Amino acid sequence: MEKESVEFKQFKVQEIEQLKELTLVQQEKNKLMKEKTEVKKMKMYLKLSSEEHLDDRKKELLEKLERELFEN
Repeated sequence: MEKESVEFKQFKVQEIEQLKELTLVQQEKNKLMKEKTEVKKMKMYLKLSSEEHLDDRKKELLEKLERELFEN
């Protein structure tokens, strides 16, 4: 019975370690996705800001991007 208890505890410790590793991987993935999104927003902002004549929709988008990128 004691051997089974020790094995079970070891199994649980390994399981917890695997969950910690998965959490770290997911956090890194989320960070990379956020960075990728920020780069896309910046590219869009640069493209819109370089245009001379913007329609209302593009002006709104430009203002929104400006707030998101620079007010944080």
